Amino acid sequence: MTKKIFLGMALVGLLAACTDDYKDWLTPSVVNQPETVSFGDGSVSTVGVIDFNTVTDEMVKVCSITAPTASDASFTPSYTITLGGEKTFEIGADGLMKASDLQDYVVSQFGRRPVERAIEATVSMWLGNGTTTVKTATSDIFHIVAIPKAPQISQNYYIVGGPNDWGESAKNKTLKFSHSGKDVYEDPVFTVIFNASEGDTWFAIGDDEACEAIANDNDWSKLFGTTKGNGNTDPTGNLDRRYNLSDDGSFCVPAGGKLIKVTINMMDYSYQIESLNISENYYLIGGPGEWNNSKAQKFSHSDKSVFDDPVFTYTFESTGGEMWFAFGDDEAIDAVGEGTWNKLFGTKGDSKDLSGSFDRRYNLDGDHSFCVDGSAKFYRFTVNMMTMTYEITPLNFGEFIYVPGNAQKYNTAAPGMPDWGWSPELAPALRSANFDGVYVGYAYMDGDFKFTKERNWDAEYNYNDFSSYSSVFQLGDGSNINCNEPGYYRLVADVANGSLTATKVTWGLVGPATPAGWDAGSYVVMNYNMAEDCWEITTDLKADEFKFTTNGTWDINLGGDAANLEEGAGNLRISEAGTYNIKLYPSRAQSDKMYATIVKK
Repeated sequence: MTKKIFLGMALVGLLAACTDDYKDWLTPSVVNQPETVSFGDGSVSTVGVIDFNTVTDEMVKVCSITAPTASDASFTPSYTITLGGEKTFEIGADGLMKASDLQDYVVSQFGRRPVERAIEATVSMWLGNGTTTVKTATSDIFHIVAIPKAPQISQNYYIVGGPNDWGESAKNKTLKFSHSGKDVYEDPVFTVIFNASEGDTWFAIGDDEACEAIANDNDWSKLFGTTKGNGNTDPTGNLDRRYNLSDDGSFCVPAGGKLIKVTINMMDYSYQIESLNISENYYLIGGPGEWNNSKAQKFSHSDKSVFDDPVFTYTFESTGGEMWFAFGDDEAIDAVGEGTWNKLFGTKGDSKDLSGSFDRRYNLDGDHSFCVDGSAKFYRFTVNMMTMTYEITPLNFGEFIYVPGNAQKYNTAAPGMPDWGWSPELAPALRSANFDGVYVGYAYMDGDFKFTKERNWDAEYNYNDFSSYSSVFQLGDGSNINCNEPGYYRLVADVANGSLTATKVTWGLVGPATPAGWDAGSYVVMNYNMAEDCWEITTDLKADEFKFTTNGTWDINLGGDAANLEEGAGNLRISEAGTYNIKLYPSRAQSDKMYATIVKK
């Protein structure tokens, strides 16, 4: 019998070598009971299954020992037990060992799932006379079968009731709790966020068994409710099946919040309920700015509702050294001005963690400020106010990004390249003058395109790198961005904060060298030369000053040196009156510069 069991456990060992994490492929481990193995001229016998869910004593009996004959009666015997051939513990002659040692070992090997687990064990006898201790015998392998202490945890949980019909929500399992996907006994925490009702929100919690009991038998007793009493509004407490409660134990969240977040820990059957209201504005405090009630460091956000898009982003420049900061909403920042700091948000983890969860300081055991080491040029701080999570991304931006795409097929002016199509080396360039990840430039757009970080395909920005867009942009083929309204645009690609905006522009001339004078509304309109990707006009000019402007306004204008134009720079000058052919190249397509050629006819 012993040999057969040993072979079985050898197979178990082989399976263990081929798996990761916990040995949950034994569900359960089955070993015939009882089992007796030799122990010198004595023996060791197993006991029944040890269920730690019913064990209350400090010590637990794991075997019965018939001791081998001692070679010297003057020596005192003692015993140890070795589990899995690796961990050794003290054991009494009566077969008792510390219950916590066995429970911890079972959990470390198999996890907390409450099913029978078989553990290889051997018992050794030691003889000692006070100065010398000698091991005199070791038993053959036997098996301890134990069930870890843990409640029954289901794979899925659901909100029943809440903003939905009770019966339908149980039948359709509409509001499901989210989970990490780990073994539920290693991560017993489940979370759900759902819309509150217009008034008070009433709900219960069910697993698959409870929901199916309602749908099939109209049996509501298997739902989970609060142990504090039906309708209790306490946001924390314990839950249990309704059949163990004196009433139905329904949860109640008073009116006021727009969203409700419920977190349950099914290892200890506890719950936490939060009524969520996401603010319209959030601000960084500290970091490159001051620790005061200034709201200068405001997070960016899309134009969607904060409940449809709960993600806020702020990108800030490094000081080159450690930077400590927190963030808050209007209420928190205003409170700082009154000397109250505990309404700010801080990290739940280590201050230097680049991602994790956060909470109000008054729920934390200290200020828990965030910290970065300053080694990057910039940092992007992103917070999700729905999940209360954050991510800090170190950023090192280059000066330019480039816009290869479908529209390049119209350009034919490059020597030896009749079709520029999807060519980064000839694509329009956007410039980040402050190296802060906000790139500005001009390009003709029609259909799909991307951004590249160099004039090659080594690294790209595509649709997935942005979270807010002007209305002319949408997802194209694969991860491309698509412009659904062809035209010439001023582009602002804020890759630090994930924003892409576009303004359609028409270029022209303004200034006393032109008939328009300085009346931008009367600017002399230029024509787009698609083949050369430039704006062109042949017109009479006076000997005087002019600038390039767009759309009949001063909002966007170019000036300075014709060989290296810049937005908002000084006036250009015509030295001699006459007829001129002027070509404006705002797209930086080949030189990384915006420039103009001005040729007198």
